[in-house]
Amino acid sequence: MRKEKGLIEIRIAGLSDGVHEHTFTCRAADFRNPELDCPELRNDILVRVVANMTESEIVADIETATLAEFSCDICLAPVQLRLTGRYRVIFANGDEPRELESEEDYRALEHGAPSIDLTEDVRETLLLSRPMKVVCSDNPECGMLMNDAAAGTDEAHSEKNSWQESLEKLKNRFH
Repeated sequence: MRKEKGLIEIRIAGLSDGVHEHTFTCRAADFRNPELDCPELRNDILVRVVANMTESEIVADIETATLAEFSCDICLAPVQLRLTGRYRVIFANGDEPRELESEEDYRALEHGAPSIDLTEDVRETLLLSRPMKVVCSDNPECGMLMNDAAAGTDEAHSEKNSWQESLEKLKNRFH
């Protein structure tokens, strides 16, 4: 049974040692993943893979970039963000005795494998590049609200300090 060709696949059969650059353009819907198939990621995704081949291993550096369209989490205004991600994965030849289980980004490569499928690695890189919180920079109130939330802990700390100072003054007055 023939294996389906991956979305982001690099043909390695016949490649010489050295650095090889590959560029792919895809859409989030191409990954057939509900977490990526969303309105925010409707623009093209640029994937750049730099593969450094040696006799014993292939080091693949993956870079992703796209323009995403979110809504501000505070005021719901449209926000465009450039999402970028990086990931490195190392494929070691099967002939090399190596403890691959100890390293998460190391993978065994079958001897004579015609290609490397990086689709899953690119999908994970895209997922990790999505922000957890989106706040617009055009609306100063949103930025102030975010700063106020962060400063809330500082205010509590400064209130505590002023309270302690008042107590110290009172204490000094009676001694």
